[in-house]
Amino acid sequence: MIKEMISTVTEIPTPDVIVQQIISTASNPNVSAKELEKVISMDVGLSTKILKLVNSAYYALPRKITKLSEAIVIIGFKTVRNLALSVFTYSALHSKTTFVDHDKLWSHFMATAIFSEQIAKSIGYMNREEVFLAGLMHDVGKLAVDLLFPMYIFELSKVSRDLSKPMFLIEYEIGVDTHMEIGGELLRHWKFPEEYVSIAILHEKPSLNPDSPYIEMSCIVHLANVFSNIFLPGNSLSYGKPYLDQVVFKVLGIKPSRLETMYHELEIVFNKSKDLIFGGVEDETGVQT
Repeated sequence: MIKEMISTVTEIPTPDVIVQQIISTASNPNVSAKELEKVISMDVGLSTKILKLVNSAYYALPRKITKLSEAIVIIGFKTVRNLALSVFTYSALHSKTTFVDHDKLWSHFMATAIFSEQIAKSIGYMNREEVFLAGLMHDVGKLAVDLLFPMYIFELSKVSRDLSKPMFLIEYEIGVDTHMEIGGELLRHWKFPEEYVSIAILHEKPSLNPDSPYIEMSCIVHLANVFSNIFLPGNSLSYGKPYLDQVVFKVLGIKPSRLETMYHELEIVFNKSKDLIFGGVEDETGVQT
């Protein structure tokens, strides 16, 4: 039922024209940095927020970047695109007051994105910017449910906590549209490429479709999601021991013993990225939130 509502309701924000233009421009290999800067500069507030994120400790740039043109050249088109979508996602999460702590949910989104990129780096996966974006968007189904049926997602999270069982397993048991399916439908509605739709659907259990052309990215985001739930228990609205799909080891070519090393690598990244994970971005009034 919820999946069918996605394209008809107005409660769920949609990327505005400028954000859509940024996505399109940044994805075009034939455009120049000057052209991308021109598109982003159409929204002064967005430009300021992107610069704020660029100057976070996560990117560890040697000096403060004050010009958008510099940011585009230094960190690249796709990273700028990801930051623009981070601003949009943060705004969407905070567009309505519900029973959910949106700052905590945001921290789960961002931690999963950062962990996805770090895991990709650790195993030698090349498309790190795409993995970051997939990690950022993996749980947007929870955003959709929260905006449409806030009491439902609150109660679902409460049951997850009381039973100490991951939310997606409860969704399976009671036979409802899962947040994974809803997230995939929302990304399809937002006209995201199919890879992000697929990863949103598979992020809790990649083995549901081991033949997916995006299985490697799905496994990276799945593993990042597991670690995010370990570092920030409950922030995802899901509780209990995180479910680790065993297909991860085969697809990513890693052994279970590698997880301990990976944990310590992510711990360093987590501590370095706290301003990005917990700092949020400025709201539309320019007030730090």
